[in-house]
This record gives sequence, structure tokens and C-alpha cells, in this order.
Amino acid sequence: MAAITFLSVWFVACRQEAGVTDINGKKVASIMSNVIMTSDSARLTLDEDSITKIFYLVRHAEKDTSVKVEPPLTDQGLQRAARLADILRGTRVDAIYSTMTVRTMFTADSLADIKAMTILPYDNKNLKGLIDTLSHHADFNRVLIVGHSNTIPAITNTLAGRDVFTKTFDENEYDNFVVVVGRKSGKKDVYTLKY
Repeated sequence: MAAITFLSVWFVACRQEAGVTDINGKKVASIMSNVIMTSDSARLTLDEDSITKIFYLVRHAEKDTSVKVEPPLTDQGLQRAARLADILRGTRVDAIYSTMTVRTMFTADSLADIKAMTILPYDNKNLKGLIDTLSHHADFNRVLIVGHSNTIPAITNTLAGRDVFTKTFDENEYDNFVVVVGRKSGKKDVYTLKY
């Protein structure tokens, strides 16, 4: 009888876990509507009825470190910016926010072109103002935010309401792709991906 009880408990536990896909740390391939697909074919379907807002957060792509003032993107950085546009091409984006630097604007530019959208500026010294604007804006429910190695972790933590990141991104780290999903219940899901 104990063996049957153990097997029943094990089966129920496995069945519940089967619906949960851990995509953290994986490389995002595309986002189509409410489905996040990774390069290893993992899929996470977000329940559209329970979602209030989705934030896509990335640091600017690779910059030319030989230029000290307003560095542009390198060729690799331009390729990463095009990759970002390809990832988000098939999903809804209501607004694109970027700081007013060449490297962040160029990171967002390809997606803005595809979506025929204007890139909206924000001040990286007033992240509270950005968060307040986005939290209360009824029409901006799917938002891309492009920032910097020190601002994207801070924005993520603020949106999530907890410390997802305990330090800034490394100076050579350009591939973080963070998704923060706000739910009607008040819960915030955070997916830390790569791209």
C-alpha cells in the first residue's frame, strides 16, 4: 500500500511539474504573441488573460570601446540589435523606451523601424519617473526598455518588487534579455534569458 501511495504522490508531482518550463538562462529565439521560444525549442506560454503588463529589458548592444564620448555600436552590436528586432518582430510592442545615447538608440532602432514606432526617451537619472509613467500608462502594456549595465538590473528589480539582480551587469555582458510579466493578481514573474 505504501508503494502505491508513493507512486501516486510521485505521479501527481511529475504531472504538475510537466506544465512548468524553466527558461531562465536560455537563449531566446523568438516571441510570438504570448509564447516565448528558446533556441533549444523550449516554449513558455504566458496566460494572456492573467497579464496586465510585459516589460522586455535589454542593455544596449556591443559598443565601440575605443570611442570615449558617445560610442557607437560595433558591427557585432549592430547584428545584436537586428537580432533583438527579429526576436520581437512577431509580438505586440506598445512602446519602445531608450536613453538618449547613440548605443541605446541604435539598439532599439531596428525594432522601431519594423514596428513603425518612435523611440521614446527616458532619463537614466530618473528611473523612478520612468517606472511611474509605465506603471500608470493604460496604453503601454507591452514595452521594450533599452538601457545600460547599471540601469537594467535596477529597473528589473523595481518592476519585479524584489532583488532579481544583486549587482550590475559586467561591462562585457551584452546578451541579457529580461522579461518581467505583471499579473492581475499582483504577482510579478521574471525570466532572465540571453539573446
